[in-house]
Amino acid sequence: KTQTTELLIHRNSTTFSTMTDAPKILKKVLVTAKGGELLRISHMSSAIGIPMTFALFLPKDYKPKTPLLFWLSGLTCDDTNFSMKAGPIAFAAAEEKGMAIVLPDTSPRGEGVPNVDSYDLGVGAGFYVNATEEPYSKHYKMYDYVTDELPSYVFKHWPDLGPSKSIFGHSMGGHGALTIALKDPSSWVSVSAFSPICNPTACPWGEKAFTAYLGSVEKGKAHDATILVGEASSDSFDSILIDQGTADEFLPSQLKPEAFEEAAKKASVNVQVNMREGFDHSYYFIAAFVEDHINFHSKRLLA
Repeated sequence: KTQTTELLIHRNSTTFSTMTDAPKILKKVLVTAKGGELLRISHMSSAIGIPMTFALFLPKDYKPKTPLLFWLSGLTCDDTNFSMKAGPIAFAAAEEKGMAIVLPDTSPRGEGVPNVDSYDLGVGAGFYVNATEEPYSKHYKMYDYVTDELPSYVFKHWPDLGPSKSIFGHSMGGHGALTIALKDPSSWVSVSAFSPICNPTACPWGEKAFTAYLGSVEKGKAHDATILVGEASSDSFDSILIDQGTADEFLPSQLKPEAFEEAAKKASVNVQVNMREGFDHSYYFIAAFVEDHINFHSKRLLA
């Protein structure tokens, strides 16, 4: 007999709650040698209009004001990809630094969620924007979910976490991390990305997504990292870290880090772009350098 119980988590203790928005813990597993835990959580999302699932890494014996690092995944992914493919390294590094990691889904999914037979649009491809066009406008509100609802939800139910938070991601999630941070730099301590879609209004992935979700590529300019960094204040962030593999099959046509780097230079925004020789677009690449990103954020979150 399986029974789903609504749980409210406070540090290392578990108490029952009758709150209607209480988290439903789908799974809890130890993931570090020191006792860090990964929770997979379902909750009702007011922004999305249906239940959403996210994962949360908690270091053992975490303390009040434990900083949060948000990871945004790329096309076709959900909250599990990072955990399984880069988690062993990332969680151990975060444990060492005393940081928690939040892993949201990449889109709404489930009954009633519009989808198409394409990996780069619909379910698994929310692009971290608020859709305004039918049939996506009802549920595809990923910008509001990641920037507002999910951080507030985590802070409410795990009150020892935050308020300091940073953000990073991969590919579509790298686009999400850069644009979310650049649109509201006061809300994020730091930002980094792996193989981000840097100039989506000038690449096929972005053109397709912005036309479907927002009605035009022109409207997508408000979510283009290259345009945003070109308009950013030079002191928005002390540095923005990007890692990019030279053997990435999407580098020439979809990612365009050189456009982002050029726009940042003109705006006097400090950007560190590491071109990693021989690495591709996969999670092997992320796993190889994720500890560098954890350390990059920890120096700023724990300063």
